[in-house]
Amino acid sequence: MNRRECGARGETLALAYLQKRGYALVAKNYRALRCEVDLILRDGETLVFAEVKARASSAYGLGREAVTPAKQRNIIKAAEVYLAAHSLAEACVRFDVLEVDLVTGFVTHIPGAFTL
Repeated sequence: MNRRECGARGETLALAYLQKRGYALVAKNYRALRCEVDLILRDGETLVFAEVKARASSAYGLGREAVTPAKQRNIIKAAEVYLAAHSLAEACVRFDVLEVDLVTGFVTHIPGAFTL
């Protein structure tokens, strides 16, 4: 699998994981200001902006380690645009990270991995 295919597979596994837990998909691969949010979901009254990091091996470290402060700022920028565009300024928001092991299909969910 190439990098794009790995990412798409990781997002599919992460989405299935979250939907089994009652999350509702709002949008996938939302782009704004040259930034992207992998998944936007509803967890009850909370709007969740989720970053998915898929790995086929541990050679490049944990997925969560790739969600650097710069990456977090980009996700937050895209989230702010989404919230403004949908008149959701008062929404309860959370930023999650999901690590997906592409070999086993195991998903590690880190709710509230970072904040505004």
